[in-house]
Amino acid sequence: MTIKKQHLQLAIGALVVAVAWSAWSYSRGSGRPAPLAPGGDGQPPLLGPDQPGPARSSVPSVDPASISAPPSVQGATESASSRDPFLFGGEVREAAMPVAVGPEPLVRAILFAPSRRLAIVENRVVGVGDQVGDFKVVRIERDAVTFKTPSGWPIRVSIRGQGRGGAGR
Repeated sequence: MTIKKQHLQLAIGALVVAVAWSAWSYSRGSGRPAPLAPGGDGQPPLLGPDQPGPARSSVPSVDPASISAPPSVQGATESASSRDPFLFGGEVREAAMPVAVGPEPLVRAILFAPSRRLAIVENRVVGVGDQVGDFKVVRIERDAVTFKTPSGWPIRVSIRGQGRGGAGR
């Protein structure tokens, strides 16, 4: 890798500007005066504890014994592994479980052309949108057919019946 003289000069210039900027911003400070602690600068405080003056605090004092106890924690006896961390309070997750259906359809062949896609499923010629038993044909690809189950879950079924020679039974 070669470094051109022009690039090196540019990098050194950027470094000098960055150092100068840091030194300038450090020397000017944040712009806010630092709070002085009473007596921290070698001078006594203006008002002593026995001298009259403005009230020290505008917040009324509260007796700690008058504060009520916090409410009890709900579900404190549950173990952390038995609850769902994404649910709040009494929420319950209603998971959509797949409906038990019959065996998946048997795809024997696929006829795939740019203008038309058909498949032979359960000894019937079907296209996209056709119903085969409990399943609906959603997509036909070169090597598989995608069906939609009654519960809405997609399943992808490959061509069956092909042996090693490629011809079906």
